[in-house]
Amino acid sequence: MEHYQLAGNGRSGTRPARHLLMCCALALAFFLLAARLDLAERLTYALWRHDHWQLDELALSLLLLALVLAGFAVRRGRQVALLLAQNRALTQRLLRAQEEERCALARELHDEVGQDCTAIRAAASYILRARDGDQANVQACAASIARSSEALHAMVRTMLRRLRPPVLDSLGLAPALQALCDSWAQQHGIACHFAPHAIPANLDDSTATAIYRLVQEGLTNVARHAGADHATVELRADAHGLLHLAIEDNGQGLCPDKTLADGFGMLGMRERVAGLRGHIRWISALGNGLRIEVAMPLAAGAA
Repeated sequence: MEHYQLAGNGRSGTRPARHLLMCCALALAFFLLAARLDLAERLTYALWRHDHWQLDELALSLLLLALVLAGFAVRRGRQVALLLAQNRALTQRLLRAQEEERCALARELHDEVGQDCTAIRAAASYILRARDGDQANVQACAASIARSSEALHAMVRTMLRRLRPPVLDSLGLAPALQALCDSWAQQHGIACHFAPHAIPANLDDSTATAIYRLVQEGLTNVARHAGADHATVELRADAHGLLHLAIEDNGQGLCPDKTLADGFGMLGMRERVAGLRGHIRWISALGNGLRIEVAMPLAAGAA
């Protein structure tokens, strides 16, 4: 979308050239003014009069400072370009994941809901046309309707949990994380211990959702890549208004050549934390597991 807007705006492509011309024009105007007023000679004379202050060395010092600042600007520009490239890649990945999830939901709705609705409609039609004395078949159709309705209800609950865990709204963050750790451990056969400490009951929705998704992504990475048999999730609030999250496993840790750009899950975690004015870091010892530490303000979502 961003590329389309840039391509569609004819004047936006001329802005860098226009800025360059303005800079050249400004430099030329200053040169003409300096040549007319003999600025260099006047400056040299002024510095010579105050030679006891060593002001004649000021020009070289300012030149060195300008070179250092230029190098710093180039380095920062490269970092910004790298971050923009990572953000674009992450955005594309998120869009693809969103579309894949929509396709999966559409397939399930078409297959499961369509099948159950067809079964309910057929059973109901038979009941409407049933004759007196056909009680056994009517009861069988009613039982079929009940089974199909129960299947529909179970599928709706599953979809709702995929979209947003209901326990996060009904019971709060700590029970939701406990349920997540328990279900994850049961599904993957990896022991998972959850340790909450002094979590505020009135935690805002944005922060609670971010913490839940961070734990979800962290445990998913443990199951996929760590080769661990135990994981620990710790969540605590301190006296300085910060919420601390730690996800640790006893697996193989990060490979030495793996960076944040290699994993969109890790990049997504970093961007989610940065969006709430928090910090995240990965502490890895090869063969001794990985520890993810997150710190964010308790009121980050309200900012």
